[in-house]
Amino acid sequence: MFREELADPERLKIHVGRLVELLNARLNSDKRYLVYVLAQQSRLGHLIAEPWCLNTMFRERYDEIVIVTGPGEQAANTAVFEYLKSEFTVVETDDIVLTTMGFIDAGAFGLGNYDLYLRSPQTLYKEFTKQLANGLPHRFFSAPEHVREAAKRFLTSSIEDPSRPYVVLHVRDAGYAPEMDYHSFRFTPIEAYREGVRFLLDNGYAVVRIGDVASPALDLTDPNYIEAMRHEAHDRVLDFGLIGGAAFGICTQSGPFSMFQALGKPFLLTNAYPVSSWGFLPHELSIFTHYVRDDGGRLSYREMGYANLKGIATTGALEAEGLRVESNSGEEVLAGVKEMIRFIEEQIEPDLELQNRFLQITAEFDENVRGTATQGSTPLRWHQRLCSAYLELNPRFLM
Repeated sequence: MFREELADPERLKIHVGRLVELLNARLNSDKRYLVYVLAQQSRLGHLIAEPWCLNTMFRERYDEIVIVTGPGEQAANTAVFEYLKSEFTVVETDDIVLTTMGFIDAGAFGLGNYDLYLRSPQTLYKEFTKQLANGLPHRFFSAPEHVREAAKRFLTSSIEDPSRPYVVLHVRDAGYAPEMDYHSFRFTPIEAYREGVRFLLDNGYAVVRIGDVASPALDLTDPNYIEAMRHEAHDRVLDFGLIGGAAFGICTQSGPFSMFQALGKPFLLTNAYPVSSWGFLPHELSIFTHYVRDDGGRLSYREMGYANLKGIATTGALEAEGLRVESNSGEEVLAGVKEMIRFIEEQIEPDLELQNRFLQITAEFDENVRGTATQGSTPLRWHQRLCSAYLELNPRFLM
C-alpha cells in the first residue's frame, strides 16, 4: 500500500516535502548533506551493508551523510546501530511512509543543502559494484574497542583456550525465518561443515558459531568450539565484536556475510550464488552452491549467472526453470577451509588463470563488473576469488 502511495509522482512530491521538513527540524542549514533512506534496519545485512556502500561512495564528498531510518529499538543489532550513529547522522522516524522510500528508486537530486539519494538497496549495490570495478578505494568499518572487549570477555568465559585465533561460522539454514520459504534455496545443512570445523580445531583454531537459536545444532564436543547463540552469556550485540576480532570467517550469503564485508574481514563464502553486487574484497574466497536440472545435471557458472538474471533467484523462480539447489558437500567445505588457511597463513593466492576466467564469465552476464580496474590479463581487482580446490572437485564449473 505504501509503495503504491509513493509510486504516484504527485503524492511522492508531498512525501519528499515531508522528508525535507523532518531534516530541517534536525539538521543545520550551513552543511552539505547526502541523505539516504534505510528501510530495513531490522535486517542485519541491510543495516550494515547499505551504510557501508554509502560510506565508501560518498564520505569524502559531503560534510555529513544522513541516514533516515526506523526506530533504533527495532534494529537487528543494537551495537551496529550505535556504531552507525557515531559515523553518520542517523534520523529515526516511525513514519512508515517516509521509511518506505528506501524501497523505491525515486532518483538522486538536490534540494537546498541536501542531496537526496533515494535508491532501492538493489540499485545502491549495483552502483557500488560499478564504482569498485573502476577502482574506488574501500572504506571499511571498525568494531569499536568496547564492543570487541565485550566479545573477548565472552570468549574467555566460554572456550578453553581464548588465546587461540578463532573463526566465526555462520550458516543460514531452515531454522532461520521459516516463513520466508521463497528463500529456502539459501538454506544449508550444518552437518556439511563438521569436518571443516574439526580441521580448524585440530590445527590450532577455536570456532565460534553464531546465528539463530532455532538452527539445528552441530553436535560437536570440543572445548574450543562453541555455538554462541545457545550460550547463556551470549547476546546478538556481541556478534559485531566477535566478527571484528576473528582471524577469518566462514559464512553463507546472509546477514553476517555483510558484516564480514563491511569490516574488511577475510572470509570463506560457502554455497555462493551469482549476485548483482560484488565486494571486490582482497581476502574473500568462495565455493558455489549447485543448481541442478531435473535430469540431475549441474549448471555451469555461466548458466547459473544467466539463470539468475531472469529475476530475483527465489526458490519459486528456480523451480519454474526446472532447477533445484544442492548445497556444498562436506568434502567441498573441507577443501575450501584448507585453501582458506593457506590463503591467510601463507598468502598463497588462487590461480591467476582461474580467476581471470571466473571474472570474464561474470562480466558476460553482469555488466556491473566491467570496469577499468577489471580489464587486462592481470586485473587490478577481482570481484571475488574462486577456490582452486572447488574447481578441482567441479572441473566443468567454469566451462
